[in-house]
Amino acid sequence: GEVSLLPGIFCDRERVNYEYLLSLEPKKLLQNYYYEAGINVPGIQWFENIHQGWESPNCQLRGHFLGHWLSAAAITVANKQDAVLKAKISFIIEEIERCQKANGGKWACSIPEKYFAKLEKNEYIWSPQYTVHKLIMGLTDAYKYAGNRKALTILSNLADWFLKWTEKVLKSDNPEAINCGENGGMLEAWAELFALTGKPKYQTLYERYANPPMFDDLLNGKDALTNNHQNSSIPYIHGAAKLYEITGDEKYFKIVENFWKSAVIDRESFCTGGQGSGEFWIAPGKVGSHIGERTQEFCTVYNMIRVADYLFRFTGNAIYLDYIEKNLYNGVLAQQNKNSGMPDYFLSL
Repeated sequence: GEVSLLPGIFCDRERVNYEYLLSLEPKKLLQNYYYEAGINVPGIQWFENIHQGWESPNCQLRGHFLGHWLSAAAITVANKQDAVLKAKISFIIEEIERCQKANGGKWACSIPEKYFAKLEKNEYIWSPQYTVHKLIMGLTDAYKYAGNRKALTILSNLADWFLKWTEKVLKSDNPEAINCGENGGMLEAWAELFALTGKPKYQTLYERYANPPMFDDLLNGKDALTNNHQNSSIPYIHGAAKLYEITGDEKYFKIVENFWKSAVIDRESFCTGGQGSGEFWIAPGKVGSHIGERTQEFCTVYNMIRVADYLFRFTGNAIYLDYIEKNLYNGVLAQQNKNSGMPDYFLSL
């Protein structure tokens, strides 16, 4: 609320994003939450007149898009004080609460709880923790930026579900299940909620998520990234950065610093700033052999900008602002269609 954009390319893109957020129908954004809760809604006919692709009811990632929308809408409300968008957020959160109650009062998500049972058994399932994390982040942002307190109540009840699940997993024969299902963002999410509320249960949760294997590798100076899935690894670093921010524990700063050294300093990037092939980290010295159509995944550009943002705030070193500027222009702006707002998944080189 303290910064507004002057006329120019960024102001134009803000308008495109704003119009896109407004164009989406809340009931369609909620379609998979209704579906999971067994709620029939007028105007929503399953497999007709609904969002498809990764939002299709037969996709295992269904529902994560609503979390992205909530985050974007909440930040836009903070910037523009827009009453229409704020009303949409309020309606959506009321409906998520309705779904949570229909699911028994704890589970508020767009996918079945049994997906987490599959993690426990090491059965393949496509990224349930990633999917749920987007809702957690969206609700958190709705509270932080749009002042929606009901979002915090939903999160508190959902956290109770995760307290029970993580306790069960950590006492099981497969405690590593807590690190499955593309869970990287969960560490930062619980730490952020602890910072916002001071509630001990969020500390318990972030402590349960705070020991992914890559942290030890980074602390020991090993290459924890080559052939690693970028969008699984970078969110862990957001979590380490958040833990340093709220605890002051130098171990977590060292993890973030060593990650940056491995990801950026010791590893070449394309001239545009990106470093990935497909969705994976390229080995040092091999970037030139990976030039093609599947370079620089859009969301990894965003996630790396967030790492640089943390490091700039911790150190005041302008090299991180240089990195942000390069990737903002040659990633975010370059990969987004200036008229429709739609991004390229990959930047073709």
